[in-house]
Amino acid sequence: MSIPKAGWVLPTGVPGLMSFTPKFESVLADLQRVLGAADPAGSPGPTWYAPVVPRAAIDRAQYADSFPQLLGTVHAMPTDPAAEAPEPGERSETDVVLAPAVCYGVYPQIADRTIEHALQFDAVGHCYRHEATSEWGRFRSFRMREFVVVGGADEVWQWRDGWIARTEELFARLGLKVSVVPASDPFFGPGDRFMRTSQLQQSLKFEFVAPLYEGDPGTAIASANCHKEHLGERFGIDFAGRGPAHSSCTAFGLERTVAALIHAHGDDLADWPAFD
Repeated sequence: MSIPKAGWVLPTGVPGLMSFTPKFESVLADLQRVLGAADPAGSPGPTWYAPVVPRAAIDRAQYADSFPQLLGTVHAMPTDPAAEAPEPGERSETDVVLAPAVCYGVYPQIADRTIEHALQFDAVGHCYRHEATSEWGRFRSFRMREFVVVGGADEVWQWRDGWIARTEELFARLGLKVSVVPASDPFFGPGDRFMRTSQLQQSLKFEFVAPLYEGDPGTAIASANCHKEHLGERFGIDFAGRGPAHSSCTAFGLERTVAALIHAHGDDLADWPAFD
């Protein structure tokens, strides 16, 4: 793993898990401020979501159907103090899992109801994905900032396309050279080859790719996604009596974006462009 040397992170001894220094966190805080200012909805700031979500919500979204190997579950000892201590490996699975994305905390808030107009959310939180690789930037534990909209099909598509243009402009101002590339994602249940091809053909997901280290061909630091009516159907969200709501999200990997900034501008913050 190619890790920056000048006081940005502290290794933990576990691949894909880092501790972040005040220097790193100062840049991340500036990035959070810039992202908030970019939201045309005028968000007063993000809502912080818990690092765990109900297992029922993840099952309802069908996340584990596509990526069971990435999902982190939470196990615990028996709650009955009189119970006999379990043997190693006999801890029971709880009713929560580690959040693989922040937006999985959003949809249950409006589940099983009818909304009359588009709803927008500004969300941030800690996420976990059990990544098998250990290159710099592919963290298991990371923070994600997501802007989410749930509403009618046309406005959701327009919202997503607006965020693509806005994100390109934002990264350009920060001095990041990104490529916008089509991709597939885990929102649609079992991710077989046909489903991924269909997602690409429909232009449902775009990733913003930038190098994080020397020799990196490019790592996704953000994405803009249209889920169509999938999550509206899964969570029982009706739009104005016209059927399942559509949804889109624009997600920013906060640590990855800071890593891209370090690679682009170097270790000395005095050499960096102003975050305005």
